Amino acid sequence: MNKNSKLIALFFISIAGISYELYVMRIFSVGNWSNFGSLVISTALLGIGLSGIILTFLSEWVERWSEIVLSVCAISLPLLMSLTVIIAQLVPFNPFFLASDSRQLWFIGAYYIIYGVPFFVIATFTGVAFISLRGHIQKVYFWNMIGSGVGGFFIIVFMFFLPPRYLLLPILGLSIIAALFTCVISDDMTCSFQFSTAQLLPLVVSALCSVCFAFFWGDIRVSDHKAISYVRKYPDSKLVHHSYGPGGEFHVYASQYFHFAPGLSDNAALKIPNISSQLYWGLFIDGSGPIGIMGTLRDDERAYMDYLPMAAPYTIISNPDVLLVNLSGGINAQVARYKGAGSIDIVEPSSEMIDLLREDRNLTRFTGDLFNLGNLNVIQGEPRAYCLDHENSYDLIEISLVDSIGLSDSGGYPVHEDYKYTVEAFKEYFASLKPNGILSLTVWDRLNPPRNVLKLLNTVILAMKEAGMREPEQNLYYFGLFMSTTTILVKKTPFTEGDLYDLNNFVKTRSFDPLYVPGANLPKREIGILLGVYQDHFGKQNGASVESFTNADMYRTSIPEFFAGNEPAIEEQYVFDIRPMRDARPYYSGFLKLGRLPMYLDQMEDVSEEWGYLLLLGMLVQACIFGLLVILLPVIVRWKEISQNRSGTVGVILYYAGLGLGYMLIEIYLIQRLSVFLSNPTYSTSIVITVMLIFSALGNLSSSYFKEYRRWIIPGAAVLIAAGLFFYVFGLDRVLMSYHSSTLAVRILAASLVIAPVAFFMGMPYPNGLDALQESKPHLMPWAWGMNGGLSVAGSALARILSVSSGFPTLLGVGIAVYLIVGLLFPVNEEEGFSFSRKIR
Repeated sequence: MNKNSKLIALFFISIAGISYELYVMRIFSVGNWSNFGSLVISTALLGIGLSGIILTFLSEWVERWSEIVLSVCAISLPLLMSLTVIIAQLVPFNPFFLASDSRQLWFIGAYYIIYGVPFFVIATFTGVAFISLRGHIQKVYFWNMIGSGVGGFFIIVFMFFLPPRYLLLPILGLSIIAALFTCVISDDMTCSFQFSTAQLLPLVVSALCSVCFAFFWGDIRVSDHKAISYVRKYPDSKLVHHSYGPGGEFHVYASQYFHFAPGLSDNAALKIPNISSQLYWGLFIDGSGPIGIMGTLRDDERAYMDYLPMAAPYTIISNPDVLLVNLSGGINAQVARYKGAGSIDIVEPSSEMIDLLREDRNLTRFTGDLFNLGNLNVIQGEPRAYCLDHENSYDLIEISLVDSIGLSDSGGYPVHEDYKYTVEAFKEYFASLKPNGILSLTVWDRLNPPRNVLKLLNTVILAMKEAGMREPEQNLYYFGLFMSTTTILVKKTPFTEGDLYDLNNFVKTRSFDPLYVPGANLPKREIGILLGVYQDHFGKQNGASVESFTNADMYRTSIPEFFAGNEPAIEEQYVFDIRPMRDARPYYSGFLKLGRLPMYLDQMEDVSEEWGYLLLLGMLVQACIFGLLVILLPVIVRWKEISQNRSGTVGVILYYAGLGLGYMLIEIYLIQRLSVFLSNPTYSTSIVITVMLIFSALGNLSSSYFKEYRRWIIPGAAVLIAAGLFFYVFGLDRVLMSYHSSTLAVRILAASLVIAPVAFFMGMPYPNGLDALQESKPHLMPWAWGMNGGLSVAGSALARILSVSSGFPTLLGVGIAVYLIVGLLFPVNEEEGFSFSRKIR
């Protein structure tokens, strides 16, 4: 095997490695939920860290037998990838039971071990390539990083053509090609080559077995607790649509069991003679949902829409120009048409959703071709960006039932970014309203104690104040239906007496609960008593029951307090996190307070629905355990060698631990922040990983030409990284907002330009540090690998916890501090550098 064969094999292995990482994320998204991205990244880093340490221990042996090791890794990789996917599907993990079944933590650990095997093999191949081609390090690094970068786009392309269960096949093809090049025997004198029969035969066996396993047994097992699993058990369920793409896997089912009518007044059955028994089909995206797709109605059936909460604003406005945020299956569009809207604009980020509802024949026939009608305009784009470009344009902006909290993810809900409900978002909606325009919000309200609605109310009221409404308490009207939906109306100007009369009549005749009416004296409780009862219940101090009052009592009591500016005290004393959502902390479903974890863990039965947050904690625990393993392994194996000369040891530990933690904090932050900007978490993950790898490689390559000045270049790079993160805190949102309405290609380019400068300088400290350490303190190399790998494994999970609990600025603040410390510590890697351990004595 010559140099070129090794480099080509490394290139294809690198593509396969990143593609496989993104594919495993798709497995979790389809089979469980999309929250497992940080777990997959941690798993990949675990394999890389372990491999790096082991190779450091065995470097001399590996160099002697490098070609055999490369061949064994490449030939076994396709088979290991297939077997890993099949075996991992057998793990009975269920996040709903995190609060009640301690075995679920073991199952998370099983994912780390099982999925870690292929990543370990990929990392071993890469490490051996570096060892065997010591004289061509720059070329090896270049082809490794370029291949990894290509892998991020490779899998995206195939997502358009293959369903999720078959996405493994092209990845296997890449790994087989890589293995084929390790079987090459070349003759440099004659420039000829041939394949080694001894290696080719096991490769054929591995390739055939891996493809067969993936094709026949590689199906993705969908959790029994995922919404689509329930509908498949309905006796009359019928699949009427199936499609797939980077935006997810779409299934549409028809069944008589679908009865949405969200928030429908109980009075409808008494007042309307004809209510259709089948109005909806159910849309599931990656198995989650359902989103109700509303069918066409006969004239004598449409009156039921008068009894939906979304009809409320139409009682005080006539022939309005309406903007609907997201398609939501069409119910809001049907209501708008029925109530005589003059124009209807719908802004939907997902092109796949638009194509489904406008082009699929089954769907257009069912909906009466609703989304192709003349007065209805569907716009593909980001709703907030659209509002910024259309100020003072609409009489009504409606956001109806675009969340699923308490709806269908039975037993709980994941934690993910949602920029539709932040303070900044509401201010942008207000700006797009005409002077007397109305913002209408209808969300699910089925959680007890109340969480999501209290957080939403707190956010809306703060946005009203920041938007400059003089008497915001006169601009809000709020009603709901017990354990069903809740509707918030915000008018840009105060509600008039006529408005209030009409709205009160609407609420009364439909038996909705009035929860806040300007000037009305609705029954309230003492706020201190309500907060105390919840505290006592969770603290189990006196056995008080939260059932002694209703959610309505909490709403009626807390809203006047929010308007009066007393929300900080309520936020502090309430058992759940109801702080207003901002773009810097856009978590609608993140309700647990990090500082009160002991209380929650002591009363797990009361927070079983919070499995999304508990999952983050579980992943952090497991990441710390495996990260500790990576850190301690060098200590156990080479304790005497490491302890012989302690000069600079503490500094080396902090330097490489900081690099591992800092890099992952920034990578996870960028994935989270760009997920909405790129309209898809898959795009976000792919772009961030690809651009960071490529530009980190370029940064390392550039710094290698100035090796003699690295004592000054690396601290300078650390300062520039900190400056880039400072820009992320204060300037990134403004830059991204200016491109939100651009095409996907332009947004990808903008995202890449935002990532590239910081990633370029982030590629300098680690390889330059290792290069210096190898020359001055080679006995500390294993520990450097271990500290970097261990903190990288834990860093991806820690980044998610910091984002949800404290927000992006805190996460970036930690990143800034870490890189500044790293810059100061770089001299500990050099022989003549200062001794950090001596300085602290």
